[in-house]
Amino acid sequence: MTTHDDNKQNNNNITPVQDEDDEQLLLEEDDELILLEDDEIIPLLEEDDNSSLQVEPWKIMIVDDDLAVHQATKLALKNFVFDDKPLLVLEAFSASEAKQLISEHSDIAFILLDVVMETNDAGLNVVRYIREELNNKRIQIVLRTGQPGEAPEEYIIRNYEINDYRTKVELTRQRLITSTISALRAYRNVIAVEEKSIELSKTLKTLQQTQLQLIQTEKMSSLGKMIAGIAHEINNPITFISGNINYAREYVRELLELLELYQQNSSVPVAAIEEKLEDLDLEFLSQDLEKLLDSMKTGSDRISKIVLSLRNFSRLDEAQMKQVNIHEGLENTLLILQHRLIANGSYPEITVVKNYGKLVPINCYANQLNQVFMEIFNNAIDILTTSENVGKNPTIFITTEMKDSETVRVSIADNGIGMSKNICQRIFDPFFTTKPVGEGTGLGLSISYQIITEQHKGQLQCISQSGKGTELIIDIPDGSPNIARD
Repeated sequence: MTTHDDNKQNNNNITPVQDEDDEQLLLEEDDELILLEDDEIIPLLEEDDNSSLQVEPWKIMIVDDDLAVHQATKLALKNFVFDDKPLLVLEAFSASEAKQLISEHSDIAFILLDVVMETNDAGLNVVRYIREELNNKRIQIVLRTGQPGEAPEEYIIRNYEINDYRTKVELTRQRLITSTISALRAYRNVIAVEEKSIELSKTLKTLQQTQLQLIQTEKMSSLGKMIAGIAHEINNPITFISGNINYAREYVRELLELLELYQQNSSVPVAAIEEKLEDLDLEFLSQDLEKLLDSMKTGSDRISKIVLSLRNFSRLDEAQMKQVNIHEGLENTLLILQHRLIANGSYPEITVVKNYGKLVPINCYANQLNQVFMEIFNNAIDILTTSENVGKNPTIFITTEMKDSETVRVSIADNGIGMSKNICQRIFDPFFTTKPVGEGTGLGLSISYQIITEQHKGQLQCISQSGKGTELIIDIPDGSPNIARD
């Protein structure tokens, strides 16, 4: 087997042949090379036609350890055009050179590959490299050999993903042209199918995300209506209670004053009344009754605040963009989640540290932002109430500031167990969750990401390290007419 190390310096260029008689001789002198036949039907590009230079060429590669085969192949394909695109010929004289070129040129369409080069199965090793290591199904491969006994055709066809297998003597010029056209057509079709598949995958992903968003929007809408209804039903009786406590206080005071007046003006109290007064401990009752009314007033006021927070959180009357105080949304959400922040038998109280900056009201979708705050707070609480965090003084840190004159930044961080970089990069992916099966859908943060980035044209990012807690940063720009509306 001959090698041609001295002739490999310009492997990526077509070697020009100066003399037409030399071309004819090269193509006809060895019947193991390419023979001229049927020249009149070969599609050629005229020498003075430069139209093909305006487009990207087809990349094909000749892999053979025989320089004469390279020269003959290039001559046979000289000025070849397919789909108005010329050829760019790459050359390799060994399997190792071929692998290097393939790794450098991911868009090679077609390879003419010799089987026997530095080893008897060098070409087959290249096929395995392309199909198995690179998992490349695009490149079209035609094996050709001058020693067919070294690699039986049936065995090769059965065991290797190639497009054709020919002896060099079979690949006449016309057959080489035909094989090239077939290979380029197949490559073009594979690319078209892949591009269509990518387009369909993107469309499917978009449809899935849209479906999820519609489901979540409908879910939040139903939840908002329910909350608003409950708030309304609670608000009416609590208003009666709160409003009547003051009257009750006044009436009780007057009755006590009347009783005191009877005591002062009755010289001989009836024995039964005297006995009853001793049992009641009138002085203690008078003092404690005032405290009781104060407690009822405090409780009714708290219920009223919770009802107001529920109504503000749902904001059914504010579905469109309007000016909002972000701090109100944060406070309303925290008030609703107050029951999850207090200590119980499984975990201690969760401390909330607030570092509120001076914010300007911004135009946004208030109900959607409240949904985002609720999701982030719930996730932080879920982390802080896991067994790994018990006894660690669980804390949520809230920081707000103006990132610039028109953008509000809200940071919600916890001192929990944190997460790895890989998980942090995936938490906004639909259906991704670190919670046990049945406890998380993987939709909450994905929907939150869409609300911030798509509905508000803002940013939502995660910063976390294992053992060092997690921080979610929300940047919300002031709404303007160019912000997308539902």
